[in-house]
Amino acid sequence: MTRSKFRGLGLGMLRRGWAAGVALLLASAPAFGGMSKLWGAAGEAWTPTSRLPEYSHAGYHAGEAPLPEVPVVANVTDFGAVGDGVTDDTGAFAAAIAAAENGAVLIPAGRYVITDVLRISKSNVVLRGEGSGPDGSVLFIPQSLADVYGPSPSWSWSGAFIDIRPSQEVIATTATAVMTAAPRGDTSLTVASTVGLAEGQLVELHQVDDGSGSLGRHLHNDQAEAGDCPYMVPLTLDSPLRIRSIDGGVVTFTQPLRTDVSLAWSPELQTHEVVEEVGVEHLRIEFIEVPYAGHSKEPGYNAITFTAVADSWVRDVTIVDADSGIFTGPYVKGLTFQDIALEGRQGHHGIALSYSTDVLVRDFNIANVWTHSLTVSARASGNVFSRGTGAELLVLDHHGDSPFENLFTQLSAYTFAGSGGEECTGLHGGARNTYWNLAAPMYIPLLWGHVQSNVVGEGLVVADDLTEDAQWYETVSALEPANLYEAQTARRFCGELSDACNLGVYEPDTASCSQAPRPRGTACDDGDPETDGDACAEGACAGTSSSGCSYGPAAPGRGSSPLLLGLLLAMSAAAASRRRGAFLQRKQRWVCRCAWRTICPPRAATRRGRRPDLLTTTIEEGGKVVLRDGDGTGRELLLR
Repeated sequence: MTRSKFRGLGLGMLRRGWAAGVALLLASAPAFGGMSKLWGAAGEAWTPTSRLPEYSHAGYHAGEAPLPEVPVVANVTDFGAVGDGVTDDTGAFAAAIAAAENGAVLIPAGRYVITDVLRISKSNVVLRGEGSGPDGSVLFIPQSLADVYGPSPSWSWSGAFIDIRPSQEVIATTATAVMTAAPRGDTSLTVASTVGLAEGQLVELHQVDDGSGSLGRHLHNDQAEAGDCPYMVPLTLDSPLRIRSIDGGVVTFTQPLRTDVSLAWSPELQTHEVVEEVGVEHLRIEFIEVPYAGHSKEPGYNAITFTAVADSWVRDVTIVDADSGIFTGPYVKGLTFQDIALEGRQGHHGIALSYSTDVLVRDFNIANVWTHSLTVSARASGNVFSRGTGAELLVLDHHGDSPFENLFTQLSAYTFAGSGGEECTGLHGGARNTYWNLAAPMYIPLLWGHVQSNVVGEGLVVADDLTEDAQWYETVSALEPANLYEAQTARRFCGELSDACNLGVYEPDTASCSQAPRPRGTACDDGDPETDGDACAEGACAGTSSSGCSYGPAAPGRGSSPLLLGLLLAMSAAAASRRRGAFLQRKQRWVCRCAWRTICPPRAATRRGRRPDLLTTTIEEGGKVVLRDGDGTGRELLLR
């Protein structure tokens, strides 16, 4: 294209480029968010020993792997299941589960009547339906546990029709004594013997109170005593940990310790049987529609329960008209409950985690009323409830017996009223439970907030109160990061993608990392001592020189924008107007942005303090743009 033709097209392309460019800039310029003093922008204010706990190890394989898609190895219809909503298919399901090895039991779309408990007592078995909607794979359960096994008060808080646990009673055996004390946040322990231990093995760190009550007080940051129910005396604490390495007598774990380890508490490593890699997915579980029996009178229309299970999941499951949805019990670690929907009449416990560690409950919706929507109890720790919504207020039930260091982040409107438990279980919550960016108004846990609870976000109902060892109530508008679990996981896995102007982002569905720019205007250093006011824009750092122009490296992988093209064309078409200019030096990959009514000078000329000659612009074959200054020097840009 000749220069004259180029001049004729300049104004129209400027208008189109300007409109597209402004729209792009407005859309890509995020507003500044506030930061918590406990975390900072990307965790620079945080350590694993701080009052803000480490939550990134929650979920299936501690976030190191996505939920798997295992092959189908059995089909319930091959074992006689009909799925007509009339025939009792319980026996066919039990036979299919017994026959399955290392894969999924397929449940084709249909309505299957189940009248007894389905037990999964071996690893690597998945119950897989073909959808959680009314027309998907529906397990219809017309009976309660009381109908099957007889009345029991325990059906109010335990038992379910899908029961996942080892076939025998779980009995822990001592592997070795721990020989040295360690503080919370450490990752290693010295043991008496490593015989029977191996890298990758799951063990329990078992501690028992010495009669002084010191272990219980420790779980409350020495702010309160533990409960005194008969089953809590002496108080024990079992912390499941996976071994990373063994070096002599030193065992190193894959995550920091959540509590101190004291020799006064007779610490030891224990082993026990555990079921792993079990999944329940793409199913709908419907109970017979009967009125709710009342609090603590439930006959046991309960859906799913886990005991002594690790690295397993429930995914895309809808539960309708249940007394209780999902329970977890002792020796549970590293489960993911994802895309769970609870519907129907009122119930008792929606999702209840007891004696369990590092369970991730994410992307859930609770459409009905529950006495306790989300429960933590019985020394449950490290569990995360993330990105959940409720049609009614979510009841964040802290059920006593020292649940500590659990996280609730990015949840809809909620209340702590309805937290239950026997009076003898002590305070409803233990130390360092954290409530991060919940829907406003953000309430505080009045009865246990002083036990080093962390409440951070917008719309707190009390004034800020930032203490060192007691409550931390911090108001932050437009809190960033919005989700603490995701931020901590990104920091752990994707830190290498973070720099002054970019953040590593963790993608939980794929257990992978990507990169996203920090907010426009974030302070940075472009490495040039001759510029000041350095700030991030679209992932790149740029400063301003004495000429009034800002310089910085172009964002990786970015070519010329519509705005850039329009401005370049306008410079040539109407150079006398000396409108705002921009150029990209192809070799150095620098971006120059100048103030209105100036033209970007060559970078070298600016450094020498000389006013550059007016630049002219031509387009040559192949889409190459050449900027020429007064001495004839050309700087080439390849538009993409």
